[in-house]
Amino acid sequence: MTPGPRPPSEGGGPGDRDPLQAYRTMLARYRGTLDLLSPAAYEDLDRLLAEADRYAAAVAELAGDEGPVLDLGTGAGLPGVVVAARLDPRAVWWIERRRRRAAFLSQVAARAGLGAVRVFDRDVRYVERPAGGVAAVTAQAVGELAGIAELTRHLWGPRVVLVSRKGPDWRAEVERMDAWGSRAQAPWVRARVLREEPLGTRGTLVAVEVRGG
Repeated sequence: MTPGPRPPSEGGGPGDRDPLQAYRTMLARYRGTLDLLSPAAYEDLDRLLAEADRYAAAVAELAGDEGPVLDLGTGAGLPGVVVAARLDPRAVWWIERRRRRAAFLSQVAARAGLGAVRVFDRDVRYVERPAGGVAAVTAQAVGELAGIAELTRHLWGPRVVLVSRKGPDWRAEVERMDAWGSRAQAPWVRARVLREEPLGTRGTLVAVEVRGG
């Protein structure tokens, strides 16, 4: 039997009033020992949080009201923590197969009072589909859209929104995802781009709607 999700640690204490401030506190405490963020990235944390909030805004607007939101490769917590804080109390799943980082994320969820978050410390291919499927997938640095689709398709609901940061060839990625869907006989209609937002020098935030099954 596949193990269940990893619950937030009870050792984190009561949730802080401001989830993002709790997250900042945890990053400051553990970023060095767990190699969470480089010094340059930590100095740029305000901008990173603002960028993550754009993922959250896209999901809030485009993903409907039903089904969990899955953050693939949550890592140090961006954009997953911001997505969960903005959507709370909606269910948000953080997928992070590195055990030490998953343990850190469990502490963040507990300290920030994000009781609807579930942390999975395993490869997403071994995560079981929730009833009704997930409604959205956020992924900051997990490869091409086709790869994200292939990894998460077994978890989708009838309609899913994929939100990711992409480079200048992102439209070609959408075409390659459609081509993969045709080869895999995936039951989606042609992927539909719902949003594209420039992220300064860091690419484009792209939200794509596909059909699950």
